[in-house]
Amino acid sequence: MDFTEISSYSDDEVAHQIESLESNNEFHEYIADLIFPRTSKYFSKIYRIYIRKRFSKIFSGCTTVNQFQDCMAPLVKDMIEKTTDGFSYSGQENLRDKPTLFIGNHRDISLDPAFLNYMLHLEKLNTVRIAIGDNLLDGGYAETLMKLNKSFVVHRNIKGVKETLRKLSRLSAYINQSLSIENESIWIAQKEGRANDGNDFSDEAVFKMLYLNERKNKTVQQWIKDVNLTPIVISYEFDPLDIVKAKGWDHQESWTKDQINRNDINEMSAGIFGYKGRVHLHICEPISQDIDDTKQLSEIVEKEIIKNYHLWPSNQVASSLVAQNNLESFDHVQSSKNDQVPDLLDSRLQSLSLEQKERLLMAYAGPVINKKKAKLSSGL
Repeated sequence: MDFTEISSYSDDEVAHQIESLESNNEFHEYIADLIFPRTSKYFSKIYRIYIRKRFSKIFSGCTTVNQFQDCMAPLVKDMIEKTTDGFSYSGQENLRDKPTLFIGNHRDISLDPAFLNYMLHLEKLNTVRIAIGDNLLDGGYAETLMKLNKSFVVHRNIKGVKETLRKLSRLSAYINQSLSIENESIWIAQKEGRANDGNDFSDEAVFKMLYLNERKNKTVQQWIKDVNLTPIVISYEFDPLDIVKAKGWDHQESWTKDQINRNDINEMSAGIFGYKGRVHLHICEPISQDIDDTKQLSEIVEKEIIKNYHLWPSNQVASSLVAQNNLESFDHVQSSKNDQVPDLLDSRLQSLSLEQKERLLMAYAGPVINKKKAKLSSGL
């Protein structure tokens, strides 16, 4: 089966793609504007030249995907030091030195798998191939960077039953071949798109797709064991895009595809460079329960993610405000584990309408509410 349309770059493509980025002025200009905003055209040109030389110095010697990721690791470390108050992880005892299908919650376009890959790098394990929606692919430098970083394509909004089955079958085959033949681990979100409302719920359709290529050869139980299916959960103390998510994207209905693509890239950059507070990643135990079908599997993964979500003071404060139906003032909040939390949340609400404030607070409160519901349903 031909996977050219959806696959990440292979080693023999790396050098050429890096050369294309080295000569891409649009790419250098975009990065320069991010790092050195509001500069004159004269200095902008100087900074663009600087970015090009810096990029070449870091990446020009890369001839394999692993070399590219080794060069990326210090940049990810630098991002963590500058935009977080610390990155922690737990459950590393659940990692296996074998190809693994990681299924996680999804909060940020690019950072969720980036933190996973950085953790795997620290643990001296192979990094993952990353499932990304085709809405993020513009044929330009962003697509090149993502495919160099082991991203592969998940088609969305497919039209027609036959075309849908064809593309989903190919995707399922690519993922299972990556795991079983090429010894490449996979990261994919538990549902399509980010959990912008704070609810880390699974979509059975994702699990049906993953199992699709193997359904005639293996039981669900055997397939789960073979791919070492492992839920993971990431939690950010503060979401750099919480205001954007609260406002929504209704205004994009009249936008062109190019405008939407550009906005997606800007949101990706905002997530990378924005303040996140503390970040925690937990690796759950590989699924080992007796499972009969993908519906049951979807429910188990969802429960594991909700149960192991690391709650921050921002979640607790937002939950308290939602419970007391007080969305406009933080005056009654006496204290928290972090005295800055009320102020940091309050500053995010200033420009929002009452409805948008509720959306933002619910996004932070969602994990608290879902944990409580899960405990009640399990009788704990």
